[in-house]
Amino acid sequence: MRRSLIIAMGARAIRTLTAARAQRGRYPALDQNSAFLGPEPRGKDARKWHIRDKRKLSPRLREFFVYSPALGRTVGVRVLLPGIPAEVSPVIHLFHGGGDDFRSWTDFGSAEELTLDSPYLVVMPDGGAGTYSRLAVGSEIHDWPRFHTEEIPEFLDATYSVDFTPENQLLAGLSMGGYGAMKYAAWHPDRYGAAAAFSSPLDPLSTVPAFDIIAMREGARSMTLFGDPVADRSEWLANSPYALAENLTGMDLWFSAGSGSLDESKDRDLLESMINSQGERFSARLNALGIRHSWFPRTSGLHNWSSWERELGAWLKTLARRRNYASSVRTSDRTESGGSGSAGSSGSAGWEEPLPRRGGRHVADGGEFSYLTGHALFDIHGWRVEISRRRAQIVRFDAVSASGFSLSGTGSFRVRTPGLFEPKRRYDITVSGPSGDNAYQQRADKKGRLTFTGRLAAAMHDPIIPGKRTAHFTTLGQDEVTTVRIASAPEHAETAAAVDVSDPAQIEYSDAGPGAYIESGRDAAAADSPTER
Repeated sequence: MRRSLIIAMGARAIRTLTAARAQRGRYPALDQNSAFLGPEPRGKDARKWHIRDKRKLSPRLREFFVYSPALGRTVGVRVLLPGIPAEVSPVIHLFHGGGDDFRSWTDFGSAEELTLDSPYLVVMPDGGAGTYSRLAVGSEIHDWPRFHTEEIPEFLDATYSVDFTPENQLLAGLSMGGYGAMKYAAWHPDRYGAAAAFSSPLDPLSTVPAFDIIAMREGARSMTLFGDPVADRSEWLANSPYALAENLTGMDLWFSAGSGSLDESKDRDLLESMINSQGERFSARLNALGIRHSWFPRTSGLHNWSSWERELGAWLKTLARRRNYASSVRTSDRTESGGSGSAGSSGSAGWEEPLPRRGGRHVADGGEFSYLTGHALFDIHGWRVEISRRRAQIVRFDAVSASGFSLSGTGSFRVRTPGLFEPKRRYDITVSGPSGDNAYQQRADKKGRLTFTGRLAAAMHDPIIPGKRTAHFTTLGQDEVTTVRIASAPEHAETAAAVDVSDPAQIEYSDAGPGAYIESGRDAAAADSPTER
């Protein structure tokens, strides 16, 4: 009964939001149709993304229809060319909210006008109903993260001249699109340098009905997006910017939300009020982790395009101020080192101290980092990790460097390093875990990589009849840690003792397994001059 009531309230909120958006113009999702392109590609043509149609809508605005293998169908993508052209351009990935589509930011959000004096190429891909997640719709799988984080970058690389360094790859979105931006940033801290969210739910476990309803609008069955929030809690955490917040260290984070009311009105927008409270919690979480960020809880504002248009403009002004500051610092550095001219203004009016350099987390070759994830297969900073497991779990890939690493969780693992080591040289490997220690030698391959396989904590079999007596099975062993240590082997070591990674038969299997402050603003004007607290 309680769950049915929550679903009903959530559905009412979504219907109210849809009606409010329709007042600004034609509801875009009703007008999306790619039938003019003919049947969807099949066979070999369906194995790789490709552009099926493109058109020029204005001097800067382009519209594409792209076939996506990740989605199994053709979807729309709009691109705004930089207002300030350059040989190579930075990119803003700009996502729409639930119920909108790839045309919404330019049709309703004034994205073309707001970016007129911007150096960024803005790509606005379709996001379906707005889950920004992998979901099953009947017999099909709609893999939106793969489309957004793999196929869209490939499309940009093949079509435009863009800069793929993390500090020049930015993510932003409204409502569920902002959730997608923050989630992709937490999943790939080595690919993106900034993320912005306008009126976005950043803690899915606190907004289960909304996520469930939006998934059902795309055709999924109830409670199939991330599963049951209790029995499948790990899946929800794996898709939560709040739960994965520590991965956002070093990024330029900007998020905002309205109060849910207007000064001249007594009506309350409960959805925006709820998102505002989530923003406060997310800000507190980042602050506790020592992660610098910008949080703007507005004293007014509803969950509508007027607010999101304002927020996009405010964020773009912040980006321009930071780029001007970075440019002035480079000019100042040249002057102090003997160059001609004088140091210009920092372009950071309203700040009491110089803005530090922002960008994605830069990890030098062999430098130490940590990463939290719910994925069984992931690549991070050149490391590739595969985990075979019986159940979903959150894994900590910790203290990762050329000296070794640790992994938490259950199951078995395979880890391949980047090319950090001397090709064909022998290295001493020590694996320590819940089951004991194992030491052996391994020879780096011709690319200077090492590969480790072994067992983490012993995984319990899934209970035949789940219930209270077996509920602990879902987390048993997940906190156990397996550590791998790497050291150069003595030059005089016996050749026969080394494992040649090029021969899988020789690989042994182990039996073992940040001073914070935030920038805040209390009203729309504060976006141009945030204060620190």
